[in-house]
Amino acid sequence: MSYENAIKDTGNGVIIDLKVIPGSGITEVPSGYDESRNRIRAKVSAKAIDGKANKQLIGELSRLFGVSSTQIRLKGQASTRKSIELIGVARADVIRTLSLFFEHDC
Repeated sequence: MSYENAIKDTGNGVIIDLKVIPGSGITEVPSGYDESRNRIRAKVSAKAIDGKANKQLIGELSRLFGVSSTQIRLKGQASTRKSIELIGVARADVIRTLSLFFEHDC
């Protein structure tokens, strides 16, 4: 399987399925692909307290994809398994951006 399977077209954007590792000591978005769960891994240094890890994740995704944080919707607030909706972003653009991190998997 490929990381591309974790990215779904919604018609007005995409949904990316993530496995988030909060409090990891480093921030790395993306940090790999979990083939068994079909989720892209993301590490954030912030701990999962008072939404800090979620805020950091949204900030990292905003920078990575060049979108406003208002274009990012998060599902799975209290879970390490999250689905992120990027509104107004094409699936092909997300794949192109992420391919820079996953070239060795292609």
